[in-house]
Amino acid sequence: MSKKRMVFPMEVQSGSVIVKIYKVENKGRDSFTVSYFADGKRKLKMFAGFDDAHADAKSKAISLSKGELDVLHLGNAERIAYVHAVEAVRPTGTPLELAAKEYAEAWKVLGGKASLFEAAKEFARRHLHELPDKMLPDAVKEMLEAKEREGASKFYMKVLRFYLGRMADEFHCQLRSVTTSQLADFLRNMDVSARSKNNARQTIGAFFKYCRQRGWLPKDQDGISMVPKFKEKAGDIEIFTPQEIANFLTYSRQEMVPFLAIGAFAGLRSAEIERLDWSEIHLVERFIEVKAAKSKTASRRVVPMTENLAKWLAPHAEKEGRVVPFDNVNKQIGWLVEDTTAGMKAAAKKEKKDPEKVKAAVWKKNALRHSFISYRVADTQNVNQVALECGNSPGVIFKHYRELVRLAEAKKWFSIQPDTDEKVTILPRADSRTESTQVG
Repeated sequence: MSKKRMVFPMEVQSGSVIVKIYKVENKGRDSFTVSYFADGKRKLKMFAGFDDAHADAKSKAISLSKGELDVLHLGNAERIAYVHAVEAVRPTGTPLELAAKEYAEAWKVLGGKASLFEAAKEFARRHLHELPDKMLPDAVKEMLEAKEREGASKFYMKVLRFYLGRMADEFHCQLRSVTTSQLADFLRNMDVSARSKNNARQTIGAFFKYCRQRGWLPKDQDGISMVPKFKEKAGDIEIFTPQEIANFLTYSRQEMVPFLAIGAFAGLRSAEIERLDWSEIHLVERFIEVKAAKSKTASRRVVPMTENLAKWLAPHAEKEGRVVPFDNVNKQIGWLVEDTTAGMKAAAKKEKKDPEKVKAAVWKKNALRHSFISYRVADTQNVNQVALECGNSPGVIFKHYRELVRLAEAKKWFSIQPDTDEKVTILPRADSRTESTQVG
């Protein structure tokens, strides 16, 4: 056979049977491989020369074709169906027998619940999208830059940097290579509370959603969704008694009074108070505006101001400027506890009592906000109202704060006010039977 204009792989056909000849170059020499299917398996035979390969291919094609003709006895309708089937699979290069076998196996896998065509479309949708090469740390960096350009609140940016930064340090790899089990292990090994792990899970979930929107991951990528939430242990809510907050206000440095008063009598989160400006405190109208950029939930809210809170803030109010002039409030709280304990001991000594029997002041974590919510729910008997004021959900408040304190204690709490002689007074309210208490 002339070798001019030969194209490989070359097809040698007899009837519906096709045998292919492949040309292979090895160490400067050409060899030829004959390929065909028999008994459902691919057969390969190598030849040094083309003529021998071609002769073998032709022989195999005729032999296989005759074998088919010898065993097949088809009627007109079956013969037409057979011809159509052969023509349908011809573009794929797959023999009819193998195509039928693969179809049957696929049908078994699908259990008859979907067609092979539907399954193929779903596979293509999931896997044939060409994903870019994107390192996870680079994706984190781009998301942080994007959120900052969008004007995300400082608090939200702080949360993103904390949790996503830790993830970026852990996964120096392609974004698409991170598995659900790896994410689960990463969260499980974090040395934080279950609640903090759930916060991290939520933040990482937002990251993977962002990556899917950018086309860096498949749209159906599981991300964090398959990682179960961590079970949070229900802990007791710690609050201050009216006497405890009165003691702190009595012995506090003047610069700390607005922080204490707003936390205790308006319920703002500590971080929200630290970001608060005097221009957002409206003494005349009796409300505090928590702007979206300064709120944990990134939504604006208006918090009503109680009468006793207005009295605490009035001597300190400015037209503008930071309400809390400290960069490290925790350090100030540590000094506050020391000053309060020392002040109570000095007061006991002045009254000729044993100062060593005075119980030291104790600061309780998040107790300013917890106290406000607890006393406010008891005072108003309106969970929805308190939820709106505090930026919480009614469900959270109903679960943790309902019936935590008595109404009489709530009346005491919101009657705590500064006295003219710089002492703190717990005044009785019109609907309260409690006695007046003076500290200092």
